[in-house]
Amino acid sequence: MLMKYLFGLILLVGLSGCSSEACDKNIISILNPNETSAKLLMDYAKIQVCKAKSTENSGFTTANDEQKLILIYDLYVKARSYSILNKIFFWLSIIAAFMVFIWPSLGVVLKNTLTEEWYKSAVVQTTITGIAALMFALYSQYKDKQTYTENLMRYTVFSEQPARELAQKVIEEIGKIDNGFSFQSVTEEKGKTP
Repeated sequence: MLMKYLFGLILLVGLSGCSSEACDKNIISILNPNETSAKLLMDYAKIQVCKAKSTENSGFTTANDEQKLILIYDLYVKARSYSILNKIFFWLSIIAAFMVFIWPSLGVVLKNTLTEEWYKSAVVQTTITGIAALMFALYSQYKDKQTYTENLMRYTVFSEQPARELAQKVIEEIGKIDNGFSFQSVTEEKGKTP
């Protein structure tokens, strides 16, 4: 039992970054408009655990606080991953959209320089348009997943429920997030009548 508690405490300190540096921060110091909501919520959760640790007589946080922080951190890892993928596909979609607009004019601008006709081919133009559509679809998918995960983080951070109850909901919702894309879900939604 003691080993389990010590392992949990070490894991918490390692994951949360709840060092004296993190505990010295206050709410005002974490406010930065150039970060994701997930980062803000994670920093807020760390501060709350550090405050709970410093205000208790024993000097330790409760198991509920630790478990809640682990849930929040788990969601933060997902939100951060989706944020990175979201940014990658955003810029790829911008580049692809630019290519969709610029590709037809390449034939006019470079007609004296390029001797091959492949760049004017409808197949090439359709492929570029298809790649642009795919990049926009992936961007949209990861943006939705990031937003959903951040909303789940908000729910977890501000909920008064015990961590064990929150864990059940978070596990359920993460399962939905990780399911990915399914044609069945799209066709079922279209088949429903209002």
